[in-house]
Amino acid sequence: MSLDKFQQAWKAEASQMKVTFDADLLSKQVQQSHDQFRSLIFWRDVREIGVPLLMIPIWIAMGIGLSLPWTWWLTVPALLWIAGFTLIDRKRHPKTPSEPGESLMFYAKESLSQVDHQIWLLRNVFWWYLLPFTISLSAFFVHVAWNTTGTWWGSMLGTAPFGLFLFYLYRWIYRLNQKAVREQLEPRQEHLQRIVANLESDGGGDGSDVDDLVELVSSLSAPDQNVGLS
Repeated sequence: MSLDKFQQAWKAEASQMKVTFDADLLSKQVQQSHDQFRSLIFWRDVREIGVPLLMIPIWIAMGIGLSLPWTWWLTVPALLWIAGFTLIDRKRHPKTPSEPGESLMFYAKESLSQVDHQIWLLRNVFWWYLLPFTISLSAFFVHVAWNTTGTWWGSMLGTAPFGLFLFYLYRWIYRLNQKAVREQLEPRQEHLQRIVANLESDGGGDGSDVDDLVELVSSLSAPDQNVGLS
């Protein structure tokens, strides 16, 4: 073998060793980022399950103690729905910790799948999260106003302040969740998609590709502050 060919072979082998080392390190970083994100989602879901279940006995006690009309009780199924939906969603989309030793592609795709699902949940938060309470509380307010005034016009006027309160409250909650999608989840989704595309197109790539992956993985290290709902 000539000296030039020997040098070329040595450089190619050294470059391949560098890429292999970086890939292992990047895999660990993506795994850690994924597990941190999973932990945030877990504690958010614990809150979203626990608070409705805690509210049910309080709601029942208030209904009995204040002798409230039957429409007061419509919120109990809404509370059960939120807790049940969140619990079933976790069962259908388990968020277990990632096992160590998998490839970078595995962790990236696993993380991307979870982020995609969270984006879907928050984009549809009105339908499965806010609408049940909108229906139950609106029915209660209209019922109370009707019992108080005895006319449709009077009940509409009496309900208007409460309706405006619900509108602005739920608009704020909806915007909070869409802000979480725009500022936290979509950037994370985009970076994961670029990681997957990079790996699928180049099969791991050369040194310059590793530099791109390092930059993308580093962007996942920033802690998420807002993962929605509440």
